[in-house]
Amino acid sequence: MKREDLIKSKGYNVTKIQNELFRQLTDYLDQKGITRTQFAKELGVSKGYVSQVLNGDFDFKLSKLVELSLAIGKIPEFNFIPINENRIENKEEELSDNESLLKNKQAKRKRTINENSVL
Repeated sequence: MKREDLIKSKGYNVTKIQNELFRQLTDYLDQKGITRTQFAKELGVSKGYVSQVLNGDFDFKLSKLVELSLAIGKIPEFNFIPINENRIENKEEELSDNESLLKNKQAKRKRTINENSVL
């Protein structure tokens, strides 16, 4: 399947949202140091439901996505962009990320050189 066809597919976009929700929820659980069972109690849902969400075994309602997001102290935000702009945005983000990594490596190298020259 071509990339252009992939980003137009329902499955790809649902999975992308589910992956981000998974990342947000697991970060929350890790930061709070709580279990799925404890989180389910906070939400007033079953542990099985939380497991389904974290396993990606569901097709949630938008209202449930909002509820889960608010439960972890986040506000979901969606952007609707033309499909052909998605590639450009991703490439720009990738370049920005690469530039940041390079700057961090250079700064670390400079600190190491400075520390060694002090010794």
